[in-house]
This record gives sequence, structure tokens and C-alpha cells, in this order.
Amino acid sequence: MDRLRISRLFISHRHELADYVGRQLNDRDLAADFVQQTFIRFIEHGDSLPAESCRAFLYSTLRNLIIDHVRSVRRRQTVCMPAEELAHIAEDQPAADDIAAARERIRQIAALLDELPPVTRKIFVLNRVGGLKYRAVATQLNVSESTVQKHLSTALRHLLLRLPR
Repeated sequence: MDRLRISRLFISHRHELADYVGRQLNDRDLAADFVQQTFIRFIEHGDSLPAESCRAFLYSTLRNLIIDHVRSVRRRQTVCMPAEELAHIAEDQPAADDIAAARERIRQIAALLDELPPVTRKIFVLNRVGGLKYRAVATQLNVSESTVQKHLSTALRHLLLRLPR
């Protein structure tokens, strides 16, 4: 690291870089911070650049810092809304009658599953409720994959024929 080179570069460009940030963001304190960060990045990444490329590196780094800052500010911004408008925003939870209908449907399915032979019911539950693949169900129950498929087919056919629409 050439400290003399960096000192000269800092002294000769810090004011114009700070003015550039000041014009972009209208914040002199932030400008000073960004200039300092720019020179830290120059020390880390640009110290070996030829002299004619240093100024471009500084401006490019500074421009990227400004862009990142503006994006960050935009992400954090919130919009004030009158209370009347908030009342019209739909809740992200299902309505009570939808919950009741879903629970009733689950009760119907459970009752229909109780009508199935125990092995068929277990295969259905492991595959459709537990999310296990045919091979995993077959391994767990010590049966073949084709047996799993047959029992699953039986269970699905039973549910489709008996479930009210």
C-alpha cells in the first residue's frame, strides 16, 4: 500500500467527491461518510490501479454507494394512510365460515378413512398426509411399491365416490 499516493489522492479529490454526494443526496454528513468509505474501498481494491484510472474508480465506487443508499432508503419507507382506508384492507386470515367448512370437510374425510382397511388407511395417511414417497411408505411397511400404489388407488377411489361435492 502506497500511503503517500493515497494521501495525495485523498487531498486532491475529497472535496469534489463530497460535493458530488452532497448534490446527489443533499446531506453533507453522509457525503463525508461516503467519501471515507470510498477511500477505504480504494485501499482494499484499487491501490494497484494506474494513476489515470484512480479518479474513475473513486467515482464509480461512490456512485455505487449512493445507489445502494437510495435503494435502502426506499425499502424502509412507509406510507401513511388514513384509518378509514385501513378498514378496507382484507385480513390475511380465512373467514370463520371458511374455517368451519374446512373442518367439516376434514371430519368427513376422517370418517371415510375409518371405513378403509387399516393397511390402506395407513398407506394413504403416510403418503398423502405425511408426504412420504411410494418407496418410503413401502420400506416403512415392508411391502412392495406396487402394493402401496394399489392401496392408495383404493383409498382415493373410495374418497372420490363417497365425498359429498
